[in-house]
Amino acid sequence: MFSRDRSTPGPAAKPARVGAPGLSFIGPEVVVSGDVATEAQLHVDGRIEGNVKCAQLIQGMQGVIAGNIDADEARLAGTVEGVVVARTLFVEASARIMGDVAYETLSIDAGAQIEGRLARRAALGLDAAEPTLIATPVSFSPARPAEGDAAGMFALADPKGSARTDA
Repeated sequence: MFSRDRSTPGPAAKPARVGAPGLSFIGPEVVVSGDVATEAQLHVDGRIEGNVKCAQLIQGMQGVIAGNIDADEARLAGTVEGVVVARTLFVEASARIMGDVAYETLSIDAGAQIEGRLARRAALGLDAAEPTLIATPVSFSPARPAEGDAAGMFALADPKGSARTDA
């Protein structure tokens, strides 16, 4: 009566997941002091006082990142105080970025605030064989380099501690 016909196959096994291997969530009550790195997706509603490197970054409206961001894809809706480097970047209307932005594909919603310079990754040479550079924000003084001076956008850290802008 409740026997199963052994000739019919059972349900097929689920295929392996494709894409980012997981999700890490930093809630609004969390403050992280230090760098955060993952090859997965990262959702930030809290505060990170350090650099962030991940495959996909989603920042909530209350999220604050006081450090540089390096991501394949980033969707920013909160506050960022540092350099943003992303292949695909979505800047939501509630976002406020205080730092330079390097992108391959960019979308900025009306109302978003960016206090820094924008440059395509290719113009900065960031797509060529992934060089090992340390990007640090430059000062936001009124005296800025001449228009079109992409080389001066990001300063390369010198081992002696001084910043240099030669590429």
